[in-house]
Amino acid sequence: MNNTNQKYASIDIGTNSTLLLTAEYRDGRFHPIRNEVEITRLGQDVGKTGQLHPDAVECTFNTLKKYRQICDECGVKETVIGGTSAMRDASNGDEFIQRVQRELDWDIRILTGDDEARLTFLATRKEFADLNGDLLVVDIGGGSTEFIFGDIGGFEFARSLDIGTVRFTESMIKNDPPDEAELQEASDAIRKQLATELSDLEISAKETTLIGVAGTVTTLLAVEKEMETYIPEQIHKQHLTLRQIEHLLEKFCSMPLKQRKRLPGLQPKRADVIIMGTLIQKEIMDYFGFDRLLVNDRGVRYGLLYEAKLP
Repeated sequence: MNNTNQKYASIDIGTNSTLLLTAEYRDGRFHPIRNEVEITRLGQDVGKTGQLHPDAVECTFNTLKKYRQICDECGVKETVIGGTSAMRDASNGDEFIQRVQRELDWDIRILTGDDEARLTFLATRKEFADLNGDLLVVDIGGGSTEFIFGDIGGFEFARSLDIGTVRFTESMIKNDPPDEAELQEASDAIRKQLATELSDLEISAKETTLIGVAGTVTTLLAVEKEMETYIPEQIHKQHLTLRQIEHLLEKFCSMPLKQRKRLPGLQPKRADVIIMGTLIQKEIMDYFGFDRLLVNDRGVRYGLLYEAKLP
């Protein structure tokens, strides 16, 4: 990517959702033209079977086919695509990649957990360039959660943990809504993994800004605001407190899936995994001692573009 005022696109194929960004590059930043989000659940049952489920493959492929048409209609010059946790874990991920290349003429790059962390932090640096001091960036996905610590100058710590909304929902939740024992088991598992895998990350919550990225936190704030139609400008760079998150967790756990699907701000297809997403976010904040976070609506898909064209 070398020219300004050209239109570019990036696609983030996640475990739970597939996201499209079309944007124009000018003044050293990518300015969004169009954002699309589809809950495609590519990671359905991957934790159990080790393979991409045929239904999830078809749903994701059809979404990519729709995105291809959007990119062509928008006059996109170049598209970069990243596949995350589900594609890393599935034994038949290469078959899906080959099909997309053959039928849509798009190449998919499978991102490592470290790649996801680096790209997320790259996008965050661009969006929060006015912040001073240390940053802890957390991206809760369907299959994994990325933790990146650093400052606007760069990061010094990045790690991906196998804690995800789809992964934990499928492996730990049997009841609707989950009962107290299931929630306690999930909390214990999250805390144990945080303590085991992040024991070398020592930070001061008082001196560090916590930034939550993407689906879980943007959804939580949208539900808090009872947002019938998602408006990115009313979510991006806004605060969400631990108290709000705790109240939302209680709210979600007080109603069955059918009722959660009707909540303003909550995509119906995300309603089954939002409890685990909320619980993961709560446990992360408790572990580090944060009482609030800043919401970042611009994650991996922005990082993919900035990596392809650094100013």
